[in-house]
Amino acid sequence: MRTERNKDRTWNVWMSRNEYHELPRQAKTTQREIALRLMGDCGLRVDEVLDVKPRHISRMSDGRHYELEVVGGKDTTGEFDDGKHRETWLPADVEATINRYIQENSLSEDDRLIDKTKRTVQNWVEDASSDAADETGDDDYRRVSSHDLRRCWANHLLVEENVSPRIVMALGGWSSYDAIEPYLAAPTEGNIIESMKAASL
Repeated sequence: MRTERNKDRTWNVWMSRNEYHELPRQAKTTQREIALRLMGDCGLRVDEVLDVKPRHISRMSDGRHYELEVVGGKDTTGEFDDGKHRETWLPADVEATINRYIQENSLSEDDRLIDKTKRTVQNWVEDASSDAADETGDDDYRRVSSHDLRRCWANHLLVEENVSPRIVMALGGWSSYDAIEPYLAAPTEGNIIESMKAASL
């Protein structure tokens, strides 16, 4: 795990996927797990997590994969716009967890999955991070914020999976390369070796 201090004295935390996966494992309830995974596996912001309803989930045209409609997304000026929608990738295992939660709690199509406040969800991230630090002995977990989950998602797709930046921008709701650049960690030596071997230069 790599951390860097910002000018405003907050931290950016760069996690590998294995390090990230420790956080949902520490969630104390299924609802908390879903909130964490909507950020870390789907790239949602906290505000967007609070708007997710069962009716926003649908199968993709191949009949095997799922997408999640994100309502009221944020634009690159930092404003939230009720009219700005996008679709993002919803991993099948996250969809299965959400579907089980919907059935167990008899939620309607218009019920919110996470019927809490932004601060509550941020506290859930802090709780899971603290428990992960205790479990693993890695105190860097204590610096993890909700935004670090979205950063981990974007960096994983862009750097580790080599997904096209245009696709990641569309899934994450970024409208420019400048907006997505802060989510790119410096490549590791391993990334460079693998990428250049594949390029056959």
